[in-house]
Amino acid sequence: MQLIKASECDAAAVAALYDVVKQGKYCVWTEQYPTIEHAVTDAAAGCLYLLVQGGKLIGCASVEPVPEDDDLPWQVCDGKHREISRVAIAPAHQGKGYAKKMVELLLEELRRQGVSSVHLLAAKSNPPAVNTYGALGFAFLGECHRYGADYYICELLLK
Repeated sequence: MQLIKASECDAAAVAALYDVVKQGKYCVWTEQYPTIEHAVTDAAAGCLYLLVQGGKLIGCASVEPVPEDDDLPWQVCDGKHREISRVAIAPAHQGKGYAKKMVELLLEELRRQGVSSVHLLAAKSNPPAVNTYGALGFAFLGECHRYGADYYICELLLK
């Protein structure tokens, strides 16, 4: 299993993964988010990562080049923080620890890049995601309502 940067030619496969995940029990995504445009933009910016095994797409996650949620009560908001978003694991692989492994690999990569903290929003209605981020050591700093759903505000200090 490895984490690789996506290229623009991976966008269609990522968008298909988004569409399947949207049908899941805990997903708060809508028909309008995320879309192939998000996958294309993230891949072009070099911030879309894929978890692959045996040449098959297991999951994906984006690392926002320009964080959207800097108005939230983060502990660290310097120029070396990043925001993880659009985390998705193929339904056939959910519940098997792949999301945790993918985020662990992503955190290793961000440490190598000198990132000081990682921010994300975990949907309160998604217990598997909330449990995964808690197990990875993310601090839960509060709650917010964004994008039509309620979220926990999560942060992990890397340095």
